[in-house]
Amino acid sequence: MTPSLPGLRFRLLGFPVTIGVDFLLITLIIGLGARPGVGILEWVVVVAVSLLIHELGHAFALSMYNIHPEIRLWGMGGLTISGFVLPPRKSILVSLAGPLVGIPVAIAVMVVKPWLPASSPVTDAASDLIFVNLWWGILNLLPIAGLDGGSVVTNLFVVALGLRGKRPGLVMVAVASAVIAIGATFVGFFYLTIVVFFFGLFNPEPYLTVWQLASGGPGGQRAAGTTPSKGAWAGPTVESRSNSGADRQGGEGRGGGRQPVVMVAAESRRAFGEALAETMPGGTGEAASMDLDELERRPAPLLPDVIGMVANRDDPAVAARLATETDPLAVFGIVTRVVEARRVSQLLGVLRRDQTGDRIPALLKLQVGLHALGRFEDSMAAASMLGRSGGARSAALEARSAARAGDRKRAAAALERALELGPVRLSDAALGDIARLGPDRRIADLLARLRSSTSPN
Repeated sequence: MTPSLPGLRFRLLGFPVTIGVDFLLITLIIGLGARPGVGILEWVVVVAVSLLIHELGHAFALSMYNIHPEIRLWGMGGLTISGFVLPPRKSILVSLAGPLVGIPVAIAVMVVKPWLPASSPVTDAASDLIFVNLWWGILNLLPIAGLDGGSVVTNLFVVALGLRGKRPGLVMVAVASAVIAIGATFVGFFYLTIVVFFFGLFNPEPYLTVWQLASGGPGGQRAAGTTPSKGAWAGPTVESRSNSGADRQGGEGRGGGRQPVVMVAAESRRAFGEALAETMPGGTGEAASMDLDELERRPAPLLPDVIGMVANRDDPAVAARLATETDPLAVFGIVTRVVEARRVSQLLGVLRRDQTGDRIPALLKLQVGLHALGRFEDSMAAASMLGRSGGARSAALEARSAARAGDRKRAAAALERALELGPVRLSDAALGDIARLGPDRRIADLLARLRSSTSPN
């Protein structure tokens, strides 16, 4: 089950929220045995409210860094999707914020409960609030892959040892998760075993790291702070959008560190969708008629196969997956995974050597995604590899990236190529990007010629 399933969508305290139908069904099944009749509805509401409280803790912590995340309840838990790779210390604070909000709520209800009427629906709801908030908060503090505790342990190793601490941190989380699952099975606490398995399935990097060490393969060491935590789809991952600049952890390759890493915030989705529709009209099936409002609202797929490919450094598999993917939101997710894992240069290298029909669509999608994520130099590198085969729209997007990077010469050259390959109509967003360069006679002349080439006779 993935967050792509239908669900209830609304805003809570300014944050977009989606409650998936899979979450509601699983919560209903868990409560069926002990809560007959109307009590099952109270249970579902209490669990949803409790997990929302937990995820709001993550969301408000991220908002302290000017990041505006999304909240999603799905499967057996929740996600706070941010879109940023935070530095390890900030990532630890964001991960701890969820349990440190939920547990005090449980304590507060404990204090109030003695004053409530005995054996009433309100008392039953209070008991469930205490149980769920306390249980979920403590569970998330355990060093389990995919939960807040696992993210905290990994980032503590990075804080103590630098980037070389990421790998032992992941190994520690994998071992701890296995021990907890085995111990829970022996004592008959099978629900905890299922939780470890479920979240590990969508957060395989710790286990892949152990497998690589055991098999003698290369250790897939990703950027500090990029492991998707339970609180982020990529999580406080690099998960929401841009902040003031203190958290720019950018990257390898050209332009790394110039822009923050963005992931799936509504505004980032819209920017990506607009650029994709302009660059590949009809090329992905959905791009030409893309509903940008729907693109903002729709839950993003988790892409566990891509997570595994990137963690295992299987760049050819990622390239093939990118070429064949038709869902715009999934395309954006794939590119974001590549950026957060600092595999852009490697993926570009694979595509440079690719002589199959997948090369052009993969490069076009990569160019658009990198531009939307603020990786303008990398986006221009993809455009250069495309050359004339990318067409006028790819050249126009290259001009936008060059303008955002402040490169007048590159922007003018890209506009000239677009004019040669055209006609192409520049959107208001594209013109706004190019206007960032300020007055420039050569660029103004090229823009006038582009408008003339696309105007009706």
